[in-house]
Amino acid sequence: MNLLVVSEQPGQSGPYIKAAGKVGWRIACESSYEQLPSVLTGIEAEAAVLIARRVDEVILKSVRLLNSTWPLPVVLYTEDSLQRSIRAAVTAGVSVYVVDCNNVNRIGALLEVAIVRFKESEELKKELHKAKTTLAERNTVEKAKGIIMRQRKVNEDTAYSLLRKLAMDRNRRIGEVAGEVIAAAEVLI
Repeated sequence: MNLLVVSEQPGQSGPYIKAAGKVGWRIACESSYEQLPSVLTGIEAEAAVLIARRVDEVILKSVRLLNSTWPLPVVLYTEDSLQRSIRAAVTAGVSVYVVDCNNVNRIGALLEVAIVRFKESEELKKELHKAKTTLAERNTVEKAKGIIMRQRKVNEDTAYSLLRKLAMDRNRRIGEVAGEVIAAAEVLI
């Protein structure tokens, strides 16, 4: 598996790279935080290790850039144990926040934890998106039923049946057809 390693100073990441290599990781790229935006376009990595003395806006911006450009599990090694730094880093997208850990031989286990947490987080994001979409579609269907009820002077069950039949006739999802009913009603008003 390929690993992106980002550090504040050249040579700072040597022990991390060596330890990662011992547990089967190949280094896809070694970068500084300043170079990170330019190296992200051509990189193929399954995880990232970031090394920073303290968490500041440069580090947080780098994590957000990683997550917006190439979302992947991120392990952050730092000396910064401030609660606000931990919260800011995790909110920005860090999967594992490691404080004052001089034992770089734990990198394999930490990367595994980061991968598991990242996958769980991505799955939760998908489920949340699906739930929001379903809720929005239900609201659209309810609004379309209301329009049909007013226009046709029918009850809710009949309005839903008409909407469902229209969706089946057009071989479309009921939410899509409901959106079209609402759009048509808005044009006529």
